[in-house]
Amino acid sequence: MTALDKQRRKKLQAVVDKDYSYRSYYDDDIEVKSTGRCGFGVYAARQFQPGELVFEVTGQLINKKHYEGSEYVMDLDEDWYLEPSTPGAFMNHSCSPNCELVQLTEFSLGVVAICNIEAETEISFDYAWEAFDWNPKCQCGARNCRGWVVSQDEVKKMKRLAKGRKKKPR
Repeated sequence: MTALDKQRRKKLQAVVDKDYSYRSYYDDDIEVKSTGRCGFGVYAARQFQPGELVFEVTGQLINKKHYEGSEYVMDLDEDWYLEPSTPGAFMNHSCSPNCELVQLTEFSLGVVAICNIEAETEISFDYAWEAFDWNPKCQCGARNCRGWVVSQDEVKKMKRLAKGRKKKPR
């Protein structure tokens, strides 16, 4: 048996999503649905007040020494990553987030509202990534959008890296 290449895995994952709904989630508080612009997102099914726990992020714990990461992985502590299960895997970045992540337990994170969140609003947090040449451009649409999915203090570094991308021959 051979490992799936990334392209085949993505194609087969689309079949699983369509036919088996593994990437869908709904409860009385939140739901996962299409954003219409960048895949899936987590949306409020009711109103949340500032300081209110929106949901708990759980998933697979992975030792940092032996893991290269994924699009979904979250930093848990100095030794461990959390590969979140649904719905946490579908929270999108925003430069003007309505939630923040807090450590709830040794093995889970909490998504806490930092402002009033109305029903049907996408739940987001600031990924605050370090600048690397693989960082994607931001699609959050916020007035204060930094242009890249990086923390505010990494924007200058990201712009330098982006200039370097343009200069490299393809």
